[in-house]
Amino acid sequence: MLNLYIKFVTFIDNDNILRVKSKITERNDEGSFLYPILLPDKCEFTKLLIRSVHKKNCHAGIQIMQSLIREKFWIIRARKTIKSILNECFICARFKVKSLSSGPSPLPPDRVNDCAIFEVVGIDVAGPLFLKTGEKVWITLFTCAVYRALHVELVNALSSDAFLLALRRFIARRRRPRIIYCDNDTNFRGAFNDLAKLDWHKISRETSTQKIVWKLIPPTAAWWGGWWERLVRIIKELLRRSLGKSLLSYEELSTVICEFLINSRPLTYISENPQELIPLTPAIFLIENRCSDTTDID
Repeated sequence: MLNLYIKFVTFIDNDNILRVKSKITERNDEGSFLYPILLPDKCEFTKLLIRSVHKKNCHAGIQIMQSLIREKFWIIRARKTIKSILNECFICARFKVKSLSSGPSPLPPDRVNDCAIFEVVGIDVAGPLFLKTGEKVWITLFTCAVYRALHVELVNALSSDAFLLALRRFIARRRRPRIIYCDNDTNFRGAFNDLAKLDWHKISRETSTQKIVWKLIPPTAAWWGGWWERLVRIIKELLRRSLGKSLLSYEELSTVICEFLINSRPLTYISENPQELIPLTPAIFLIENRCSDTTDID
């Protein structure tokens, strides 16, 4: 401790108080600022002083505390001492506590079990986009839960009827999904209610069509749909970069969307080793495996 005091130029004032002679003694200021009181770090008075200043200044942090105390006092090892006292403050500790985080949970069975492509899909809508005519259109995205393939359809309204037509086009072009995941948008919920009114027991007896299992994610748990929201973001970024502020017709916009190479993105690591196989992409799994279950019109 004696070695620490030797570093300072100290003197005893008329009140027998040990003070430090600072380097700004030529400044026209208060004596307590030019000659602060020297305090040891392991002193009960020092601890009480730090607690008092901390409480009076709205539980300030270390930097502010050190600046405020330095105006009248010079504490040995000030930063370390202030930090140790502030760590004992229960009020500050309440706001510094990190929330409890659980480990990563396993993926749901619908995302890891073997199935055909687009057998389990997630659906979302992006938009609106404006056409040359001033009309608005939306993009309906069908995302495969297992193989991460993407299919898009344009709709001209956010209604249940428009979505059901887009779903029929998707079934005719790809396959009939077994399970559909979506959020609680009004158009999805309306389509869910319309399909729920059908007598699926009679339909399954007379045809090969089975009921589609419709799963709505909780309204307060949007992250449940993160596996299709990520592809929505990719679509938006591609549209923003390729179109900018351009206005297209309905046919032109449909063509631009069809030309997006989203299903050619790699799903696995791309190695620089020439002996490695080509990376897996969703396009590899997009084989002719249609199962629309629609009745021929004769």
